[in-house]
Amino acid sequence: MNSASHYEFTKTFFELNGCEITEKKRGHMKVKLTKEMDESLMNRPFYWHYMKKMNREGDPLSLTFKDIQLGEEEEGIYLHPGTPKLQQIYQVSLEKGYTTRLYEKVNATVQNIALHPWLCMNVRLTFRGKQSKDLLLSLGLNLINGALIHGIMEKLDNLPLMSKVADYTFPMTPLIKIESGYQRILDHIESYLSSLDTHWAEESLSQLHHEKELLESFYHSQDVDEDQYEKELEQLLIRYQPRIQLEVANGGLLYLTNQTSNNMLTKKS
Repeated sequence: MNSASHYEFTKTFFELNGCEITEKKRGHMKVKLTKEMDESLMNRPFYWHYMKKMNREGDPLSLTFKDIQLGEEEEGIYLHPGTPKLQQIYQVSLEKGYTTRLYEKVNATVQNIALHPWLCMNVRLTFRGKQSKDLLLSLGLNLINGALIHGIMEKLDNLPLMSKVADYTFPMTPLIKIESGYQRILDHIESYLSSLDTHWAEESLSQLHHEKELLESFYHSQDVDEDQYEKELEQLLIRYQPRIQLEVANGGLLYLTNQTSNNMLTKKS
């Protein structure tokens, strides 16, 4: 997974959860946590229990993150697949099962401005084999015309959104049902995966074949019994059998003006 994608996911995660990004520059950010996020991520149950008992607000902590490419240039938690804090953020996101419905903020002076419905999903793909890696896809599907784009969260950066429909605007009824749109996104992901380099899977299968040959040679020479052989073979399959796991981190419906929708289709990620 591109380290920049980890960075963007983390930034979006905290923004969606009401945390303030107090410092932000290329590949580096400092986040002031909310009470809820502090309780979820900072492992301070006794502190918050005491605050509640004393009927006090408490003081949430801050976290500093950096892109792994920065090295030691900046302080902060590295954002890469092996970072425990990033895995914790993924887990919290999945447990909460975020769904949302938001509308573009429009300062309209004329009536009846149509808002196009977009089904948006952040998907985590986990590649398992000889080596493991994650890939985060942020996808958006226009439920009127079927247009599908990658990197929708980045394209929506700085776009004002609100939880209610703005005056003089109205949300269009989707021509594509949400269930059908969800399946379209899954089909697109499958097609996208088929276009990726499969060297990682071939390398894993080659390693698996090599390890199985070694195990069988030990088994035939009676160095291991049959039960032990089956256990060892199972562990080899777990370790080297190439596979891809898909998890939907969060998603929702966004209603955007026609102009914004067209801009997203032409804007580079």
